[in-house]
Amino acid sequence: MHAEETVTACKGKLIAFEGIDRAGKTSVIERLPDRLGDCRVSIVRTGELRSPIASALRKMLDQRGTAFLKTYFFASDRAWAYKVECLPALRRGDLVLWDRYVDTAIVYRAVEISREPSEIKLPFVKAINRPFMRPDLTIYIDISEHTSVGRGTPAGGGRPYSRDFLREVRVRYLRLASREKYSIIDGERPIEVIVAEVAQIIRDEFKELFPCLQ
Repeated sequence: MHAEETVTACKGKLIAFEGIDRAGKTSVIERLPDRLGDCRVSIVRTGELRSPIASALRKMLDQRGTAFLKTYFFASDRAWAYKVECLPALRRGDLVLWDRYVDTAIVYRAVEISREPSEIKLPFVKAINRPFMRPDLTIYIDISEHTSVGRGTPAGGGRPYSRDFLREVRVRYLRLASREKYSIIDGERPIEVIVAEVAQIIRDEFKELFPCLQ
């Protein structure tokens, strides 16, 4: 099935959650189903490190794998979640919340490739991720690199990135946000405040999914 056919066949909505390490993406996604309890369709959560290769991917992250390895590993991991969890849900008409989607690969690999020689270039990273459909909405939870480092160990495991690295990633995310359909959320506030704002954005964006908003 071609990308255009895939998009046409999907009745549901895909929301991607992006942000630098420890921005609170997973915590927000975990709380959203309760906040959106009156949604007319099922809410499906998916994201990174859910595939059969997740354990190998985590081991590679612990060893600080290269951009070359990460590009292939994460694309394979993402492809599994896309085919097994995301597309079936979208075809049913569900609302899919994806924790770290394609833009994560683009911005993180871009910084790594700019810092260290690599067998691959950024256009290749973009090309290998092109078959994945674009989200209907991207929620970017914005925190500073200082906040990220202060929050401790990355939720997904692996060695933590440096403050300078995360600063560069954040700059690239914000640059991307100016061109794509991003909603930027201040992630420095209490989690319940953030969840409430994100829930309202989803209700406003997809009014047809919520009976009281039609």
